[in-house]
Amino acid sequence: MISIIRKKNSANLYVQFYIDGKCVQRTTKLEDTPKNRKFIEKNIIPKLELKILKGEFNQKKSESRFDFFATKYLQSKDRLKTYDQISSIVNNQILSFFKNRSVIDIKRYEVKEFAEDRLRHASPKRVRHILNVLAGILNIAIDYEVISNNVALNIELPKHKKKTFEPFSKDEVNTILSNTDGWFKTFLSIAFFTGARTGEILALHWNDIDLDRGIIKITKSLRNGIISTPKTESSIRDVPIFEQLREELIKHRNRSKTIYLFSNPHTGNMFYKTAKLAPFWRDLLKKCNIPYRILYSTRHTFISTMLSSGELSMLDIAQIVGHTNTEMIVRNYAKYIRGEHLKINRKMNIFTDKKTETTLEGAL
Repeated sequence: MISIIRKKNSANLYVQFYIDGKCVQRTTKLEDTPKNRKFIEKNIIPKLELKILKGEFNQKKSESRFDFFATKYLQSKDRLKTYDQISSIVNNQILSFFKNRSVIDIKRYEVKEFAEDRLRHASPKRVRHILNVLAGILNIAIDYEVISNNVALNIELPKHKKKTFEPFSKDEVNTILSNTDGWFKTFLSIAFFTGARTGEILALHWNDIDLDRGIIKITKSLRNGIISTPKTESSIRDVPIFEQLREELIKHRNRSKTIYLFSNPHTGNMFYKTAKLAPFWRDLLKKCNIPYRILYSTRHTFISTMLSSGELSMLDIAQIVGHTNTEMIVRNYAKYIRGEHLKINRKMNIFTDKKTETTLEGAL
């Protein structure tokens, strides 16, 4: 039932009605006169009743808008280092599909259709990441008790085929380094001789370089113009400076004029993000006539080369590149050292403890 009321301290008339047990009041902006009351009864109330029947005043409906929960989800992630990635997924991938919808109305088949659409442009791994974000948004709606079931969970996707990263050969590394100079040669020398991540290298200051002790202290990383702590806790580390790298660092220190190692030659400022290195990298590989591989391949090259050399243990390599343990090394790089186990000494008697035998012979 819709009633006409007048509030205290107001000359205007209001209409009052209840939706889901809640009192709703709307001003008519009309003064309290007999003529206006008749006008409201005859013209405004019938239209209001029709809107109520259609559910246009259903507050739960308006409170269930998908973009409301998407905003709440982003607010819960704003302190994460991956916030920019998550925000990009929400704004560029998900909202275009679900923005004006009510979470109550989203069906599981629609989520499957959304996933199939994304698979046309992205890998199954990437789509799984997108679906996880979507599920996170719907979990917020569950917390608000607007829905009780998350239709984005357990969506089947094709098996992800992991990309293979082809490391550079020793000849390719030498070709690359001999065809560049200045700051970019120093940058690539650090990349190839330490396996450090691109953002970690761009964040380096000269006080992170200890040439006397032969150590680079990696304690920060650059991402989208912001310098913060590296990817993981284990990524904070000391990295040994090999002699070839030491020589290049000394040359670069003599020509450097800033507290940080690298600045964009076009602006004179620090690089805003790692993507700004792409033009320099592409031009260099083209000049060297070497097939394009992403800049991150310098890291893969260091790890696979050190594994093949046998000079360091897997644990040593993991500590240098900032992995928590050797699991990542084994899972991602063992394929690059296939056949190394066949180079062992076949005359070795594995069931004889030579040290014990020698001790016994001496005793006799």
